[in-house]
Amino acid sequence: MIDEKIASELMKIVGEDFVSTDPEDLYIYSYDMTEEPAGNPEAIVMPKTPEEIQKLLYVANENKIPVIPYISAANIGGLTTTHRGGMVVDLKRMNQILKLDPLSKYVLLEPGVTFGHLKKYLTENYPDFIYSYALSPPFTSVTANALLEGLTEFSFRWGCMGDWITGLEVVLPTGEITKIGSCATSDHWNMKYPLPDMTGLFVGWQGMTGIVTKCAVKVLPKPPELVLYGAVSFGMNAAEELYKRLSRMDLIHGELSLSYSTVLMMIGMKHPLREIRDDEPLMLSLLMLFANDKKDIKNKERILTDLATDIKKDTGENIQIVPAELAAPKKFLEYIDLPSNLPPFFEFRSSDKKGVGMSWLGTYMNPNNWRKSYEAGTKIMQDYGFEPCIFVKMMDGGHFVVVRFLIPFNKAVPGEAETVRKLLEELVDATLPLGAIPYKCPAWAAKKVQNVLDPNWLALAKRIRNTLDPNGIMNPDRWALLD
Repeated sequence: MIDEKIASELMKIVGEDFVSTDPEDLYIYSYDMTEEPAGNPEAIVMPKTPEEIQKLLYVANENKIPVIPYISAANIGGLTTTHRGGMVVDLKRMNQILKLDPLSKYVLLEPGVTFGHLKKYLTENYPDFIYSYALSPPFTSVTANALLEGLTEFSFRWGCMGDWITGLEVVLPTGEITKIGSCATSDHWNMKYPLPDMTGLFVGWQGMTGIVTKCAVKVLPKPPELVLYGAVSFGMNAAEELYKRLSRMDLIHGELSLSYSTVLMMIGMKHPLREIRDDEPLMLSLLMLFANDKKDIKNKERILTDLATDIKKDTGENIQIVPAELAAPKKFLEYIDLPSNLPPFFEFRSSDKKGVGMSWLGTYMNPNNWRKSYEAGTKIMQDYGFEPCIFVKMMDGGHFVVVRFLIPFNKAVPGEAETVRKLLEELVDATLPLGAIPYKCPAWAAKKVQNVLDPNWLALAKRIRNTLDPNGIMNPDRWALLD
């Protein structure tokens, strides 16, 4: 689709240095770390302003060229992989933090701002504020995480990051530049309401409904004390009861639970793992809480200790809640200094770095069935010869739960990527009937989700997409909505 004439038009818009059709560059943008087959982009374009994006979309609409928004290469599930050719619009040059409003407690970002950028900015300029960072490398885009409804370290209290958005500037698929939220009426980006909330037209849509060029997200006042505890569960009944009771208490702000297999691999053990001993835990939960002072910490520590005692008494299974340094290996805790210390993936499968890959199925689901999902996924992963690397996370005070299955593999091993895809498909088939919905959903999984969707929901989603993007150019394979 993109011939020399069109490539020349693109260069006139963003400059010759910021357009490439070289095979070497196209190859870099053609794949991600997962088992998703490589795609076939025809051009890479790197705009600097919303107006440049607007002009690019005019060209794309005129020539029916697919457009794939792309930011920082922390991609999974083929979300930025095109199999229809077209142009990848790389937004990393749009990397300015435009302002922080200390009173309204939001920060205004361009899409190329990463978690690493934001942490450095807050530390140097606004040390009394913090953000909630994702379980991802520091080069991950803040905006992409929010638009894809990602989870973060404090999601127990505040839910997924789509709920942190207070305003957007978007270039629509047909080229109009529009603002969403209070920023549509003034220079204040502090709230979505009481206008009709149109952020939902862009959150979760995986780039199908426009390109976000500015995003305002909430920041938090830094608490006087932030304390980390470890809950070590030696049985599933104890782990399940811990979730139930914490979800009824206004005590913690963040939580993350991992199978002990995951913990062992994160500290450097390789596949196949040694057998986990009877005196080792089944699951390790990290509990993050804010406190006003040392006395407040002591009171909350007492509540957690009493909680563990009650759970042990009621379930007959051992559970210990202690300061994190007593519950988890030091090397493991180093990763929790988000976002600086978390690598893009771990070498769980092989000591040879060549061909290393990582895939995962992440699901948001109702709290009633998370254990069934965890146990079903454990068996499937073991049947395929993979360690049960699984993490569980309560979201929004326990209104829903994340169950994510981590699958490290080696792309250099013939057939292993195909095996991983079969494993992922079995995980989707097993968890969908339990009320699980994949997040950051790849197109192949979206087709399975459509089998259980209300057909009127699906019809409405297609109508919205066709209205905003009549030529079907924006990231066309996402959610499998194009006929």
